[in-house]
Amino acid sequence: MKTLIKLAWRNIWRNKRRSFISIASVLFAVMFAVMADSFERGTYEISIKNMVEFSTGYIQIQDVLYEEEPSIDNILLYDDELLSILENFENDIGYTVPRIQSFVLAAGETKTRGAFVMGIDPVKELNLNDLDERLTQGEFLSPNDDAVVIGEGLARVMNLGIGDTLILIGQGFRGVNAAGMFPVKGIVSLSIPDMNNNAVYMSLGKAQWFFGAYDRLSSLIIMPNNPRHTNRIAESLNQELDSEWYRALTWEEMLVDLLRMMEVDRAGSRMIAYILYIVIAFGLFGTILTMMLERIKEFKMMISIGMKRFQLALVCLFESIFLSFIGVLMGLFITFPIALYFNLNPIQLSGDIVDLMDDFGFDAIVPTSVAPDIFFTEALTVFIIALLIGIYPIIKVYRLKTRRD
Repeated sequence: MKTLIKLAWRNIWRNKRRSFISIASVLFAVMFAVMADSFERGTYEISIKNMVEFSTGYIQIQDVLYEEEPSIDNILLYDDELLSILENFENDIGYTVPRIQSFVLAAGETKTRGAFVMGIDPVKELNLNDLDERLTQGEFLSPNDDAVVIGEGLARVMNLGIGDTLILIGQGFRGVNAAGMFPVKGIVSLSIPDMNNNAVYMSLGKAQWFFGAYDRLSSLIIMPNNPRHTNRIAESLNQELDSEWYRALTWEEMLVDLLRMMEVDRAGSRMIAYILYIVIAFGLFGTILTMMLERIKEFKMMISIGMKRFQLALVCLFESIFLSFIGVLMGLFITFPIALYFNLNPIQLSGDIVDLMDDFGFDAIVPTSVAPDIFFTEALTVFIIALLIGIYPIIKVYRLKTRRD
């Protein structure tokens, strides 16, 4: 066996041009497959990142009725009992972000429209996202602020600027009349279009006063030290929490519609990937077929001088393994730095496509993902395709006719 492996390795480099063509076929197949999947996954990851940072967080503790009916009347009591439960998870939880939110009617000097008030703790909120860095005008909120920060789209529609007054009217907790006048302190540009066109940020204490919901929250966002432990932490929290009043939800449970949309889109992408694999397979088969035609006389001669067919078949198999493995390894070696570069420096889009992506809630950038499973899965798929095509020379060896036959 050792001799056959050594013979296969020497055969590869006996005709370097032929071997380089085979290796290049596998290499480019790996590059195309990995980069296509990396760009697609990168787009999904940044969309999920935006939703997690600006909307859901990784875990939310809510009132049991809030998910089905997100009303201001179905908000939770943030008391010492809940705090004591969270203390049991201090090793798993990085930090918490309290929020209270509801829909109101917003009015400016000449226009009115529906808006979404979000009461936040400015210090804790900035641990979750970069809202202060997204300011286009003015300043961000302070913990006891009486002013508001609004989305850029809302400011544009209602023709509001820094220092203008925003009137908010709505319903507070258990029928309390929620009404107030608030100066606009800042304007932020948000990645999620619906939020950018409707969001009104208010300090948590002021929002609780506005809604008449003291010591209450719409949700308490939990950010784990390690996001991979999200499901485990949520399950443990649900065991500790009083199921009659509270429920811990993961981001996957809160973003079901978005994930389903991505699954549908990914199904279409996988069909394209399968077509790519077919093209790759025919390209590799053409290369192997050419190699076989060049080596027919060589194989006949080796069989004629006494080499067993199964030994020659093993040599061909080892050659296919070596060529495929080298091509896959080189493909990964070249592709990873490219994927890492575009992950750190996403492609910035311009023109009409920017507006189109905004409508779907995506940033106008095309990043890549460097998730390990992308490289492993695509490389393994191409490797298996190359090995399956490598079976052809083995079949050909057993069908060769020599003068001895």
